[in-house]
Amino acid sequence: MDKDLLEQTVTELVSKPGHEKVRTLLYMLLTRGLGADSASIDFEKQVPEVRGRIDALLGRTVFEVKSDLKRESEDAIAQLSRYLPERERATNARFVGVAVDGATFRAYEFREGNLQLLGPEFKPSPEEPRAILGWLESVVTVQDRMPPDIRSIQLHLGRESVGYHRAMRDLRAIWGRVAGNAEAKLKRDLWNRLLSVAYGADVGDDDLFLQHTYLTIVTKAIATLALTDNLPEDPADLMSGAPFRQLGIVGAVESDFFDWVLSNEDGRALAGRIAGHAARFDFAQVDVDILKGLYESLIDPAQRHDLGEYYTPDWLAARIVGHAVRDPLTERVIDPACGSGTFLFHAIRRVLDAAEAAGLPPTEAVALAVEKVAGIDVHPVAVIFARATYLLALAPTLRKGRPASLTVPVYLGDALQWSVHEFHGEQDLEIVVPAEGETGVDAPEEDAARGRVVLRFPFDAAENPGFFDEALETMLRLGEQDQPAAAFRGWLKERGVKGVETLVRTYQDLKKLRQSGRNHIWGYVARNLSRPIWLASEGRKADVVVGNPPWVAYRRMSPAMQKRFKDAAVAAGLFVGGKSATANDLSAYFFARCVALYMKRSGRIAFVLPYAAMSREPYKLFRKGAFKERGFQGATVRFMEAWAFPADVQPLFPVPACVLFAERSTVPKPPPATVRAFAGFLPRRDANEAEAARALTEKDEPWPADDGTARRGSPYRARFRQGATLVPRRLIIVEEVPDRGRLGGNPAAPLVRGRVTNQDKKPWSGIEPVQGPVESAFLHPVLLGESIAPYRILAPVIGVIPMAEGREEPLDAAAAGGRGHHYLASWLRKAEELWSAHGTGKMSFGERINFYRLLASQFPISQERIVFAASGTNPAACFLRSDSAVIEHGLYWAPVTSAAEGRFLSAVLNSETTRARVEQWQSTGQWGARHFDKVVFNLPIPLFDAANSLHAALAAAAERAGGFVAEVPLKEGEHFTRARRRIRDALAEDGVAAEIDALVAKLLDGA
Repeated sequence: MDKDLLEQTVTELVSKPGHEKVRTLLYMLLTRGLGADSASIDFEKQVPEVRGRIDALLGRTVFEVKSDLKRESEDAIAQLSRYLPERERATNARFVGVAVDGATFRAYEFREGNLQLLGPEFKPSPEEPRAILGWLESVVTVQDRMPPDIRSIQLHLGRESVGYHRAMRDLRAIWGRVAGNAEAKLKRDLWNRLLSVAYGADVGDDDLFLQHTYLTIVTKAIATLALTDNLPEDPADLMSGAPFRQLGIVGAVESDFFDWVLSNEDGRALAGRIAGHAARFDFAQVDVDILKGLYESLIDPAQRHDLGEYYTPDWLAARIVGHAVRDPLTERVIDPACGSGTFLFHAIRRVLDAAEAAGLPPTEAVALAVEKVAGIDVHPVAVIFARATYLLALAPTLRKGRPASLTVPVYLGDALQWSVHEFHGEQDLEIVVPAEGETGVDAPEEDAARGRVVLRFPFDAAENPGFFDEALETMLRLGEQDQPAAAFRGWLKERGVKGVETLVRTYQDLKKLRQSGRNHIWGYVARNLSRPIWLASEGRKADVVVGNPPWVAYRRMSPAMQKRFKDAAVAAGLFVGGKSATANDLSAYFFARCVALYMKRSGRIAFVLPYAAMSREPYKLFRKGAFKERGFQGATVRFMEAWAFPADVQPLFPVPACVLFAERSTVPKPPPATVRAFAGFLPRRDANEAEAARALTEKDEPWPADDGTARRGSPYRARFRQGATLVPRRLIIVEEVPDRGRLGGNPAAPLVRGRVTNQDKKPWSGIEPVQGPVESAFLHPVLLGESIAPYRILAPVIGVIPMAEGREEPLDAAAAGGRGHHYLASWLRKAEELWSAHGTGKMSFGERINFYRLLASQFPISQERIVFAASGTNPAACFLRSDSAVIEHGLYWAPVTSAAEGRFLSAVLNSETTRARVEQWQSTGQWGARHFDKVVFNLPIPLFDAANSLHAALAAAAERAGGFVAEVPLKEGEHFTRARRRIRDALAEDGVAAEIDALVAKLLDGA
């Protein structure tokens, strides 16, 4: 089907041309677009058992065609609810139903007596006409072997595919039947612990575990198909990597947490079906771009953000590796956060190219590459992809000759080695076995109290992988034979091992786990977790450490992880306290830890980091390059080079980034004076090196200014405070409920309900808002960030603010009731119950809304204040007269001594002159500079002096601007960004904006 005909067909379809025309166009797509045999398509198939006719039937897909699904949705569901169970009874096979009107396609399954939607509806578009063929192919299965382009893989296997949603539904049902199995539960809990310890939060709900199970089956199938051409008949062989072991390749695919699915016959069958679905693609010629693109399409973008994963495109990884690795034949390279293996791929190719140029035979070249390049990652799905990527990098040379056996040195491990602890004066590798029935991950000191088992391995043993694997296999073998501890102790003494009693205790614990049915995962877990310790041993340290570590801010970590991270970062000399504390980032500690653990004394490191690492306050200690480490000698580095990728380099990362190059140094040295700054727009995120070279310009620019200048500047800095953190908003921000009774509402206690918006986040977005009357004294106007425009207040919202006269803290339900505020007490009781059930951390509800006393500090409320928005590309500030408005954390505020001072400050804060001068200190995002916070006070804004003619002129100009802005017409319900833009445009057209800009320039220049 040629492009023009396909585009014409889709254009007709989306116009919803009616029942018969849609059916004709559908027939054309199935036969000419997908190559379906016309004889296999059954139109108007009569189903006498249910007294109806199926519009179209192809294979195991029933089509129900409608003229307009908005009007006829119920009828389509009723029809498919009759047809699907009848077809399944008649054929003993599972069917999919598709309701379609041309503009919308919906896929359904009949399960548990109901018709259930399979994933989001599909809407074809003339701008992407081939997408409809991919979607149809995913529900009817016409082709046997398809080319593995990224878009097709997304449509067939990705998170939006029908196949994904069917598989997830089956996995949920199977997990419901096996979740009580001790072994299956243990695998799920260990998976959760590994992710949580590394990424800083308890991320492991059941649905995510099942999602990873699906992804693991898919990725193992793809790796097997890409590198061996065939799937094994038994799903257990696929999951354990049997095809690779038969080829003498160890560590490519192995049994892991997700083998739980094999413990159930339905699970085994499902694993086979999922793998078979992947086998419809021809992966024989798959390349690394496809593999990485597939990985990115399968991992949930929201999850990647939460875990701080921002993947490095090939062109940038290749350039970093090429710059950092100077002698590929002699230098060992480690990527301690390898993701899907992009840096590994390019490091291996550098070794192989150099080996070929040096005339080394293929067998030696492969052995050298495996010896020189290693990776670690904590994401189990990423590791499977990274191992496949590793083999793909080797593949061209492997075809010419390879060793009889090789081990892929990519490990599912804890690169930060959080699991290494002091115990009785010795360092041990600790593997924490969650207690039965446990959910969540707490601080390590709580392990014993929680009833967890801690398996300990002496550090010396973990540093020796040969002995470690042998000892582990011996433990498991003797445990299976139920041998006493004396048997294992004797085995150890024969070998003259240190730490005998530690290993014997671990053997005894493993025996107990076996007796409780929780033993079959320990070889996999312990072997992988020990490898980072081995890679950190003196003989294995790297000449070059490369990669892109996780970017996770302190404020996003769980309380237990915050404690762990802060203790470690303080010990390393990296933690910046005060108001910068919440912005401390795991990436800086990851960098320092990798220098100490994995880098030779003569080594180098090249890491992708947030752009903020070059200048922002939370990274100021990191930039000194002097890192201390408990248990390791201190490490000092000198930053030799930096590449800067500000917001205008797109598409790249969601936030600006940099690449920092450093090498070990005997004394700390300041960063270089310049950075290599890139600019330009890439044709696509996965551009190749040639495309990136053509699209981007680069030049040397001064190293970004250190925002440590914040301690200088304006005396106004100390006067301004951020507004209150009024979250979760659904419990605080409300809207009045119209009272439809004949007597009307109670003005002294209006009926209100928690305000629902599309910005509400989980879990609150799924929770019914609180509703009830609240005394009017506790209903305050609340100014959010979006409530402020230049010189004008936009619509405020209403909030339940439990502050009472004479109180320095918010009222709780008990205190409100004690004061006779019974309606408020009832509201707070419901809010506190919801917070207790769904909130995070150890703060009470009152402590949450009064975090850092940002709410209480506003009372008693000042009549005259100046407020400005903390975020935005352009400034928004306003002089405020109100004795009741409460300021939310999207704004900063300060009381003023007079209206003139308030107007003076509003002129300065709204000025384009001010914005341009503070841009150097702002953080930047995809759309440019953002987040003003207090950086504006880095400028020398003097205190207002009514006797100063320049100050008075600015106040007068601001008063004129305020009067003018009040008359600018705004549309009801208009988004605040458009309202702000309309006001700025009007100010510019009037000329008052230019007048104020000129006056502010004089003020800041000290005129």
